[in-house]
Amino acid sequence: MFKSKYEWKVRKTDNAMPQELIDKYRLNNLEQRILENRGYVTDEDLVQLYDTETYDAHAVYQMDRAVKRIVDALSNDERILIYGDFDADGITSTAILYTALNKAGGHVDYLIPNRIDHGYGPNVELFEDQVVGQFNLVITVDNGVAAVEEIAFLRDRDIDVIIVDHHEFSETLPDAIIVHAAHEAGDYPFKYLAGVGITYKLICALGLEDDGMLGLVAIGTVADLVSIIDENKRLVIDGLKQINSNPSTGIQTLLSVSGHSGLVDEETIGFGIAPRLNSSGRIADASIAVELLLTTDRSEAFELASELEQLNSERKMLVQETFEDADMQYKESEDVIIVYSDEYHPGVIGIVASRLNETYGKPAVILTLDGDTYRGSARSIDGLDFLKIIKDNDTFVKKAGGHSQAFGVEIPKEHIADFCHSIEQYFKDQELSLKPVKYIDLMVEKDEYKIAEFERFENLKPFGQAFNRPIFMISQGRIKSLKQVGKDRNHIKITFENISIDTIGFNFGHLFHEVSPGDTISLVGTVNINEFNSKKSLQMIIQDAEISNVQILDMRSKVNQNFKMISVDDYFVIRNDAEKRGRNYYHYGEKLPFAIDTLVLRDLPESLALLGESLNNIHVSKIIMIFNNKEELYFTGAPGFDLIDGFYQMIRERDSGTINLIEDAVRWADHFNISMKSLKMITDILEELEKIEVKNGIIIKKDTDDEIVPGDIENSKVKSAIEQKIQSESKLKMSSNQELKNYIKRLIVDDGGNNES
Repeated sequence: MFKSKYEWKVRKTDNAMPQELIDKYRLNNLEQRILENRGYVTDEDLVQLYDTETYDAHAVYQMDRAVKRIVDALSNDERILIYGDFDADGITSTAILYTALNKAGGHVDYLIPNRIDHGYGPNVELFEDQVVGQFNLVITVDNGVAAVEEIAFLRDRDIDVIIVDHHEFSETLPDAIIVHAAHEAGDYPFKYLAGVGITYKLICALGLEDDGMLGLVAIGTVADLVSIIDENKRLVIDGLKQINSNPSTGIQTLLSVSGHSGLVDEETIGFGIAPRLNSSGRIADASIAVELLLTTDRSEAFELASELEQLNSERKMLVQETFEDADMQYKESEDVIIVYSDEYHPGVIGIVASRLNETYGKPAVILTLDGDTYRGSARSIDGLDFLKIIKDNDTFVKKAGGHSQAFGVEIPKEHIADFCHSIEQYFKDQELSLKPVKYIDLMVEKDEYKIAEFERFENLKPFGQAFNRPIFMISQGRIKSLKQVGKDRNHIKITFENISIDTIGFNFGHLFHEVSPGDTISLVGTVNINEFNSKKSLQMIIQDAEISNVQILDMRSKVNQNFKMISVDDYFVIRNDAEKRGRNYYHYGEKLPFAIDTLVLRDLPESLALLGESLNNIHVSKIIMIFNNKEELYFTGAPGFDLIDGFYQMIRERDSGTINLIEDAVRWADHFNISMKSLKMITDILEELEKIEVKNGIIIKKDTDDEIVPGDIENSKVKSAIEQKIQSESKLKMSSNQELKNYIKRLIVDDGGNNES
């Protein structure tokens, strides 16, 4: 068996969509079934996807207060500081608000804290050094809602503060004008705007918006992984249109330098634009990205975009090095991943936490030392409010804030070991089921859906949080072909016998060693339309895999042998004359434990019956077939009666009644046109029948005149053992891969296969 990383849950619903809505939105069968399974069955539901709109910015709580204060600042030529954040959401928020206020003639500047020197959010030292005495109004974007003490520091020095944020509130609110779509005292229709989204609403309320900002709004919204439904969906749709029709100088140059050409969609943002903007704030200075978004000079844009490209490459290397180190430190027995180091780069620990979270399906916290404090980044799994758990167990926590699924945490150096122990113990005590859930929208059965239906479904783009790209499942598909692809053979392509959808799994190359053509496997993933040489086809991008039946891996050929898959702790079955190397070694014919994870059939059994006795009714997840053979008999065959009798008559005719095998064996073998192996079989049979005796390499005829009859040979135990060995070799070494797998499966549940030939 091969276990899935996720728990798979197929969406089902009893709620049917009314026919008038199907007609209104012109839904095909594929769209209808997916929407129904996701619970989108009313007009109110469907409007969030198909007929999205933006809402009145003035409906945001305290928006008018914020507008009045900014207008006063602009009128009085007050000095305004935009205090941003170093991720893509904060960078785009800073850029669009700076553009707006600068266009309005404001005396405006921006400041983004350095991730390494200052950490996330408002910082007293930074305020004291670069804000006090220099600015009259501070507007925080994409941060600030939890910074009670830091905001109080500014207010005590007569600096007004407007907080424009979307993060979770702390118990106490800062003394500031707070512009937040989800403010509990407000009733804004949509609560899930990103930092750049709520910043854009402020700009709209000021009457300073322009279409050129929409591209950056889309980038920040997608990058921050907020819900892509309702107003966010409209903002992203409009922003993508702007990027594709008339991109800003900075974005156009960044796309060019990164090698992207063609249409820009949400995936281009998520995997191309956002990581490059983020790289500046992760390992350098976020102002590099801000300046790129602000510039209209192509030469400057090229220099800045090239710098971001280089930073992104460095970031990738740091991520890989940190991931490998953290992966080695993580104890798989724990239900939560907590790794800390004095040397991790603070700019990549969030990405590493995400990768560990995705790899093992467990909540993860990665921390690095900063002075006398370990600063960390945490990622959770669906359905688990990890931030609440940390806050509820805050004895050793200095600070924690962000979202339930992704947040930052600070632990005093002297308490780091106690923190790790307390959180690990909490998870042990709770006995939580932590396997993350992957929701399946539809099962793929044969060729139920056509390319045209999938093309129509693309109308639901952009996909994202709250309405991700649909997940499909191939259940127990019988494999037609599979091959490893990619430079390092890390990826796999699989085709199926009765399903025309091809599949590709990036970083699923290991499956090549787990299954073979003819086996069944279940896969889940997204389905895209792949176009190659002007031909369109459906292709599943694998996200998870499961093999429900016993896995039987064929390593008979040296070409297919991958001994890295074998552990010293696995169970081994060996030939009866081989030495056992431990308690996990068994001879053929011995009863194996009832439940086994991995069983290695190392040697060829002396008979199929012995193999059946060992395998009958065991519960095993994986069987690895090697079937080493000390001596091959299949092509030699067992000697027949005429050959055995002819050899015996030659011995009888010798005057001495003896044969010196050391001197004459080769000559005798040539005489009968047999191999030395066959000659040995014949002498063993004759010795068993007490016709000869072999001493020190000399065959000596026994004192008997009895002839050999066919019945003697038929009753020979030696002859029978030879024939059983040949039968074993024929079945286990000469059968095709699929024939042998089917045979082994029958042995596990059958009568031991004693009647198999």
